[in-house]
Amino acid sequence: MDEKELPFIEITDDDISEANRLSLHCPICAGAVENNIRERSLLPVVCAKCGTLYHKTCWEQSGGKCAILGCECTENYVYGRNRDPALTITYSDLPAPSLNGRGPTVSQQTKRLKAEQAREVERMRRPGFWQRLWQWLLDQIQVG
Repeated sequence: MDEKELPFIEITDDDISEANRLSLHCPICAGAVENNIRERSLLPVVCAKCGTLYHKTCWEQSGGKCAILGCECTENYVYGRNRDPALTITYSDLPAPSLNGRGPTVSQQTKRLKAEQAREVERMRRPGFWQRLWQWLLDQIQVG
């Protein structure tokens, strides 16, 4: 039987980075990096450059930088948290459409509601029928 030698396998830096990124073990302590941890020191953090998982404490023990050869990134983020900037919308970004396409605009409805509220407050300040009757009777007793 004629055995042929297989060609050498070449492992590149990209292969190593990919393996580190996909590993679920911390490169410092070799312990499993788990997401649902109550202990703050074991919180999973990810290298911002190469994506390697670490325990928060292990990242700090490595000098606050990635321990992967050639990376040395000093930024990390908590695993599973959205890193995208939050979308911020202000009222000036929104058009002032009508509420249902046919009715008053939002600002018109706000003005109407404020006027209605002012009328209700004024109505509550005015004495009611029984209060006016009682006051009239008291006035009649004092006059007579």
